[in-house]
Amino acid sequence: MLKLKGTLMLASPQDIAAIQSMRLKNSEKSKMTRDHNGFRKLLIVLTRAGKLFALHTGDGHIVWSHLLQSLQKSKVCQHPIGLNLYKWQVPHHHAMDENPSVLVIGKCGPSSDAPGALSFVDTYTGKELSSLSLVHSVAQVIPLPYTDSTEQCLHLLIDADKHAHLYPKTPEAISIFEREFSNIYWYSVEDDNGIIKGHALRGKCTGEVADEVCFDTRELWSIVFPSESEKIIVTVTRKLNEVVHTQAKVIADQEVMYKYISRNLLFVATVALKGSVEIGSVTPEESWLVAYLIDTVTCCILHQVTHHGSQGPVHAVFSENWVVYHYFNLKAHRYEMSVIEIYDQSRADNKDVWKLVLGKHNLTSPISLYSRPDVITKSQSYFFTHSVKAIAVTSTTKGITSKQLLIGTIGDQVLALDKRFLDPRRTVNPTQAEKEEGIIPLTDSLPIIPQSYVTHALRVEGLRGIITVPAKLESTTLVFAHGVDLFFTQLAPSRTYDSLTDDFNYALLLITIVALLAAIFVTWTLSERKELQENWR
Repeated sequence: MLKLKGTLMLASPQDIAAIQSMRLKNSEKSKMTRDHNGFRKLLIVLTRAGKLFALHTGDGHIVWSHLLQSLQKSKVCQHPIGLNLYKWQVPHHHAMDENPSVLVIGKCGPSSDAPGALSFVDTYTGKELSSLSLVHSVAQVIPLPYTDSTEQCLHLLIDADKHAHLYPKTPEAISIFEREFSNIYWYSVEDDNGIIKGHALRGKCTGEVADEVCFDTRELWSIVFPSESEKIIVTVTRKLNEVVHTQAKVIADQEVMYKYISRNLLFVATVALKGSVEIGSVTPEESWLVAYLIDTVTCCILHQVTHHGSQGPVHAVFSENWVVYHYFNLKAHRYEMSVIEIYDQSRADNKDVWKLVLGKHNLTSPISLYSRPDVITKSQSYFFTHSVKAIAVTSTTKGITSKQLLIGTIGDQVLALDKRFLDPRRTVNPTQAEKEEGIIPLTDSLPIIPQSYVTHALRVEGLRGIITVPAKLESTTLVFAHGVDLFFTQLAPSRTYDSLTDDFNYALLLITIVALLAAIFVTWTLSERKELQENWR
């Protein structure tokens, strides 16, 4: 009865308070069960002190917290530090028998050669399943895209001596790893020395470190930036689990452009040595910023652009075939954001159906490691009002929904900016076909729309990073911003086109349906009566 009064706007203030209390009591947001939309999740948060928290996304309450034994001060480990956490086991086929678990990696001291420590934690209960004190250091962690029969994810840990160690240490994991031995590549960045190196595996370790899961590595290539003129300030690559819906992009004139999609692309930004200081400390003539797109397997520099009179700090995000980065323009005394999109030209001739039918396409043409990929790039720069602390991009299950940039501003707020504003194909006077495609007329500045703040009037104090994960609904992405404060929300970049909103008025819909049925019945009765009267005449 109260709900009906609220729907008909007849409720008193006391009734409204009672309705809100009932809604809060019956809310399903804080239940400890999965929902079909994938909104209810546990946020596993690791602090530098080695304490692990599980936060419920419904209302943010702490489900459990645990101070890991392996990251507590002891005689063996005097200065434990929590580094990061990774997915360890995500059971799908064994979901009824086993809980998901995470791998927590730490080390015993601030030095690069300090021994590492591993902990395996049940994400549902917070129980530490097991822990390992390593004899080797952990300089780099590489999650591999392989799982064993128990659905444990394989990880490669690189130590300070450039040895690779495989986990888990099981015969099955070793067998899987050896089958993919020749397909594993990675890179390392030495910021202080201005060097980027590519690595591959050589064979089993020899000597004192000989072990079944220890492997020697070899250096494939290296790029050395001149230390007297350039300094690496940021490197960004794509998410490993990012989903790209389609490689083809249909543009206004019905032409097709193919996105250059590669998990091996690395964005690197360097600045002049004098430009690495605080903003305003150098003149525009003394500073410049160079952006690179590098293939980390072949060491091929696919694109390079120089922004004269610009300096850091630089924040960047890489998604699909594009990268967006933020920096300061000394000449204009304003912040700028630039976008680079890269397209595959080797498939440009495959637009003719008859070529495909007659077999004259080049889809099966050989690819040489020594030849440069046939690519083109499109880029554009725009002024931006705010200084930036972090940049992320929305991600969805199938990659169909439009992308939005999530920008952490200097005011500790998160701003959502449509990727269409950072389209390098924007022109001052777009054609009708381009307007139909969604091209926005070109302006020199990116708009700041007050309604686009994801955090609304709230502030995430000490904002350090933004993380996005997809929900089961294609329209929705989950956003987690962290700093001194923690902030979580759901975001629908293209509106919730595949579901009804939470505040949808089902009661009003029911009343409307009943009214329509009553109207149909009344009109049918009147029609029958009128027809009967006409027949009696």
